[in-house]
Amino acid sequence: MTAPALEIIGLHKQFGGLVATRNLSLRVMAGERRLLIGPNGAGKTTLFNQIAGDFLPNAGTIRLFGTDMTTLPTKARVRLGLGRTYQVLTLFPNDTLLHNVVLALLGTQGGGWSVWGGLSRSTGLHDQALVALTRVGLGHAANRRVAETSYGERRRLELAMALAQSPKVLLLDEPLAGLSAEERETVRLLLEGIPRDVTIILIEHDMDVALAFADRITLLNFGEVIVEGTRAEVIADPRTREVYLGH
Repeated sequence: MTAPALEIIGLHKQFGGLVATRNLSLRVMAGERRLLIGPNGAGKTTLFNQIAGDFLPNAGTIRLFGTDMTTLPTKARVRLGLGRTYQVLTLFPNDTLLHNVVLALLGTQGGGWSVWGGLSRSTGLHDQALVALTRVGLGHAANRRVAETSYGERRRLELAMALAQSPKVLLLDEPLAGLSAEERETVRLLLEGIPRDVTIILIEHDMDVALAFADRITLLNFGEVIVEGTRAEVIADPRTREVYLGH
């Protein structure tokens, strides 16, 4: 039997008296588009933080294509094929778009880079970074400073940084947040163009886009899985209306 792209078993994370994820289990198969939904505070981003290695769980197991990465550092998870974007943008505003992507690519390297040599000599990484920027429609702006770009361009830059690492599993945390209607359409088309050899797990509140994109949906509430299934199954479940969609 083929191992899931991502398998989470009994994940528990507690901050003092606050339980963020409670005995949470999840299986996402290779090539799947999985949507995570839930009210604010449901534990969606905290779950992503544990998968990515930003937080270590108090209990439970996280496997990527069968490899236990529960306690691995973030860089090791990236090298295993995990990519991630953030709800709050994490960019270097005074550097160029190109160098931001190059820095992301360094996370996939076995070693580091020399402060004496600098990034200017990393020709291969620059070429890869330019390909990634072109993929999201930002190749023409590669040498522009991030501070000089629009919010929508920065969202696309973060997507380029994640895609440049050639992830097998990509975590997208509200990639459409704060975008205009035109920008949302641009990013939607970019997401739809990502090949199926990349498994995507998405947190998104734009339900029109997210529901059309997802193969399966998981509803979280208070750090637990409440409902899981196809789009039709989850939307029809009365617990979804009660917890998330309203009566």
